[in-house]
Amino acid sequence: MTKGVGRAAVLALGAGLVAACGSSETPDRAAGADSLVLKAETALPPGQSGFFSVAGQAQGSLTGNPADYGAHVDDQRLLYWSFDAKPGALGTKPGTPERPKDGVEIYRDAYGVPIVYGRTLRDGWFGVGYAIARDRLFLMDAVRRFGAGTFGELAGCGSVPADIQQRTVTYSDAEYQAFFDAASADAQQAVLGYVDGANAWLARVQTDPSLLPAEYALLTTTPAPFTVKDVLAAGVYITRFVASEGGNEFLNIQMLRQLEAEYGSRSAAYDAFLDLNWLDDPKAAVSVPRTVGTFSNQPEPAAGRDAVFRAMADWALTLPETIWRGPGTGHAPAPADCSLPIGKARAYSGGLGAGGEGLSRKPGSARATQADRARAARAAVRSAIRALQDLRAQLHGGSMAYALAPSRTRGGGTLMVGGPQLGYSYPLLLVEFEIHAGDYHARGSSVPILPAVGIGYTEHAAWGLTTGYSKTIDSFVETICSTAQQAAGSCSANQYFHDGQWKDMACRDETIAYRLSQQGIPFGPPARSTTVQVCRTVHGPIVARDDAAGLARSLQYAMFGREIETIEGVGAWARVRSFDEFREAVSKVTWNENVTVATRDGHIGYFHPGLFPRRSADTDMRLPIPGSGAFDFGAPLAFGELPHAIDPPQGYVANWNNKPAYGWLDGEGLGSTSRPGGPGQRVTSIQDKLATRSDWTFADLREIDRHHGIRDHRAREYLPLLAAFRASAGATLGDVERALLDTVLAWDGVAFGPEQDIVAEDARDGVAPTLFAALVDALREELFGALRNRVIDPGVPDADPNNPDPEAGLTIFGRLAGVGSHVFDQSVMDNLVLRALDPQHSGLALRRDYRNGRSRDEVMRAALTRALAALAAAYNGSAALTVADLDKCRRIHPRSQLCSLTGVIGPGSDTLPGTSCVTMPYEDRGSWVQRVGYEPADD
Repeated sequence: MTKGVGRAAVLALGAGLVAACGSSETPDRAAGADSLVLKAETALPPGQSGFFSVAGQAQGSLTGNPADYGAHVDDQRLLYWSFDAKPGALGTKPGTPERPKDGVEIYRDAYGVPIVYGRTLRDGWFGVGYAIARDRLFLMDAVRRFGAGTFGELAGCGSVPADIQQRTVTYSDAEYQAFFDAASADAQQAVLGYVDGANAWLARVQTDPSLLPAEYALLTTTPAPFTVKDVLAAGVYITRFVASEGGNEFLNIQMLRQLEAEYGSRSAAYDAFLDLNWLDDPKAAVSVPRTVGTFSNQPEPAAGRDAVFRAMADWALTLPETIWRGPGTGHAPAPADCSLPIGKARAYSGGLGAGGEGLSRKPGSARATQADRARAARAAVRSAIRALQDLRAQLHGGSMAYALAPSRTRGGGTLMVGGPQLGYSYPLLLVEFEIHAGDYHARGSSVPILPAVGIGYTEHAAWGLTTGYSKTIDSFVETICSTAQQAAGSCSANQYFHDGQWKDMACRDETIAYRLSQQGIPFGPPARSTTVQVCRTVHGPIVARDDAAGLARSLQYAMFGREIETIEGVGAWARVRSFDEFREAVSKVTWNENVTVATRDGHIGYFHPGLFPRRSADTDMRLPIPGSGAFDFGAPLAFGELPHAIDPPQGYVANWNNKPAYGWLDGEGLGSTSRPGGPGQRVTSIQDKLATRSDWTFADLREIDRHHGIRDHRAREYLPLLAAFRASAGATLGDVERALLDTVLAWDGVAFGPEQDIVAEDARDGVAPTLFAALVDALREELFGALRNRVIDPGVPDADPNNPDPEAGLTIFGRLAGVGSHVFDQSVMDNLVLRALDPQHSGLALRRDYRNGRSRDEVMRAALTRALAALAAAYNGSAALTVADLDKCRRIHPRSQLCSLTGVIGPGSDTLPGTSCVTMPYEDRGSWVQRVGYEPADD
């Protein structure tokens, strides 16, 4: 079926009229929407199941084959890495169902994905809870404990500081109950059903030890029943760690101090900071086209943003580091009876059971082998706990989603791809399911323990989520009653000064239970506990305080007390029948997850939702805020004031965690997550591809997925700069220099090459991408290499050696160059390099000369020399390269690691001798992929 030019033109015109007029109702735009059918496919690598029985663990460890650890553990890995997918049609009933209770049927497709049918809404979610507990019981248990602040009950006393942090920044039992009571009847039924289903599976496990995940045998414990609070607390946890951003302003203060040391004056440091950590580049890559609208999340101050920044920076540099970290940031000391650090001699005297004795036996004695086994067992437990602690600390999202309107498709329908990026592991952090209950008929993915189709599709709508990374967490610096003032009777303990008067903090006691540990190994029940006092001000929970100095830091969460409202909006997505209903549901969510949607009635949309306070114009998002009351926020912006694009004239929308819209400030910036937006960003690889055709079909979505998955996103911005240098300096370049540049300029931007080998771990890329990467690295060094030595986070001196600070040693250079898991993304530093060498590349002018008086070509030539030296060292034994030698420059393609979540149980165990993670070639794609289309059946 071929769509005529006339229809495409009419649809494009209609899209433009809708966008321009801002109609509250969107007309049915799909030609013959009733004739369109749902087409869908998904891939969840490495597989649906995360259940490793003791027997499965033994078999998999014996053979080394990931598939031998259990059914559906590894059956989608090669499928995914080949850019293929499994069928995702709705409403099938394969095989014989499992009926865990009356009114519930659970089918499984060929890849083990549960397809649940429930007589009622509660029955349906019972089936989902039951099925997901079967597939991911240990991960579900870990996530609920992360959220509830009870991880010490599983992993021992070393996890108490993290539990204290979670209890500090979240809610009391009474508050969670109030949230549940305020929820809609449908939301309550979903939560209750999910909890009942998970506990029904848990009851089966308790009667059949073969169903107990091997992780519990390793940790010598069993899972506790799930509760409503567990579900709600897990939801709050996910919104805090994935769907919000901020609270890291003290890193910017440290950066200011280091810049002053580097450049010699405070004024120079301010100029450099404003260059390196900008708020709004008019030429940045965005999701909302400028023709659709501009949006603002902070009013322009009368004195100008630079003047406000300088005033706030002057004040921020006076703040003591004692309020940077504290119990509410995970830096409370472990209980006094916690274990000694690994490496300090201390004989184990019980608690692990068989194999726990014999540590003092001499090598070569009759029991040396048993002692070796005991040491290995303890090492495995410690590794598992560290891996789980790392999981909690590093859970952050980075995802893509895009949609095509009827004007861009051959059949006049809509297309959509969603790809949440949460890394790879055995198992993945997401789980897939399908539910049919009441008016729910949807398939998609979610985090285990959350009763919602977070990313998914129905017969009427397909949606994807990408973390928004706008500033929604702010540090307020409170003036509290100091110890000296308390002694003088001026004020009382736990009071703070706000709006001209002393006010009482809202404080409560939290009791954290934990298991005892020996040498980092938990044993026995959680019989010990510690009680801490947690307090809040009008701004939010106190996370660090210095009573002697009379100062404290509180965190204001934009959605504080309203996180659970998001379940109402997300729950409605699976039931809507039109775009208008979907848009109304998006308006209910309080988290900052970008939403991209395509609907069967012919519409596409992008939304940047959440609660964004009306900020004082006299504050700067990159720095803390005085808590005096003079700078307090106003009511949240209205939904219509938030960035959005509905049926834009260009015929597509795309987001890859990039800046949402022009005028929307970038927040505190600088990191692998929240970064100031520039012209170069990975989303352009998608946008450029979508713009190339107006006859896309569902079958083409694989091509688009592969296109952005294998590209070096930096090529788009750097190649014009290299071409300009080649044209101006070509006559003065040597043969090798010209050959290097000509090779790179003839390159198509594909990071693989020339073939994509998904099996060989030593598969090499082509010459061009290897040379290009060396040039990029050399340009960074030429302009910003001095910042490698400027450490902004030295770490915590007394940090637990068993759980080191992941930010320790962070430098300004590393912060600017960070791209997280996106190996070939355009970093903040790359945008700065391009701005320094081509001022027209950005809409912002630099305040400092990072070339140090050199011309563009002088910098480029120096970088070229540096790159050739690095390439010679890597590929030619340090001997100078000839033109022929350039063909030796072929890097090994980066590999993505699929490691066991615990580092010990399941495939990819990498913490014991002779074990390693499974690796696959790096592709910049969703960890879980859904491709959905609404188009004619014969298209």
